[in-house]
Amino acid sequence: MLIFDKVKNPLIHRMNSWLLWRQASVSWTSIHGPWLFTLLERMRTPSIFSVEAERERKRLLRDLSPVAPLDFGAGSQSASRTTANIAKSALKRPKHARALAALSRHIDAKHVLELGTCLGITTAYLSKEATTVTTLEGNPALAQRAEAIWKRLSIQNIRCITGAFDETLPTLPSKQYDLIFIDGNHRGDALIRYVNALAPSLSPKGVMVCDDIHWSPDMEHAWNKLMHEPRWTLKVDFYEWGMLTANLDLAREFHCIRF
Repeated sequence: MLIFDKVKNPLIHRMNSWLLWRQASVSWTSIHGPWLFTLLERMRTPSIFSVEAERERKRLLRDLSPVAPLDFGAGSQSASRTTANIAKSALKRPKHARALAALSRHIDAKHVLELGTCLGITTAYLSKEATTVTTLEGNPALAQRAEAIWKRLSIQNIRCITGAFDETLPTLPSKQYDLIFIDGNHRGDALIRYVNALAPSLSPKGVMVCDDIHWSPDMEHAWNKLMHEPRWTLKVDFYEWGMLTANLDLAREFHCIRF
């Protein structure tokens, strides 16, 4: 079997990584902890599915208009830069957008912070389960498209800030967030830097979500490093994204879970 740090081709890396994750993972039904089991049940709740947001997703997948490239992170591994291509390759799948919204509901999140708006579909899901959502996006063209979607959906509790994360993060208001979702950039050192910078702003029972943790050997290494930090209690690897919390009411556990 291939070794992570010797895999050059990103597709081969992810295939290899998925096989190893699959071997280590367990079904969500095998989880016994009540906090986590209830969360996993809620992730499958049909009522969290957003018909309106998914209608917008379908529209985006048909949109062949070009998007001006502006990427502060590791970038897309696709050469195409149409709205449809970005929607296909970068948006969280409905299953995972719903899971993140369920997580927000589960922890009764009041304030959510998202790094990486993209086209705003996941943001729309999160807005239904929180009082406020602050989202950061590096590309103004994507932010403009996302804001047009929220306007059509009559969503009014989202604040979008454009610019490089390292420039916009220091401008955030000094308050605690119950859920922090880190997407975009896709560099391991950036992921660690953002987690360390935002950890003090996470509420005591809040949750940090790191997206695309197996996207590259670099991201995978960063995720493994974060998991071994003693400040985190419960740590969960869902393959497409990872979850960290410092909630002291929860046991110190790590799970790879299929849901």
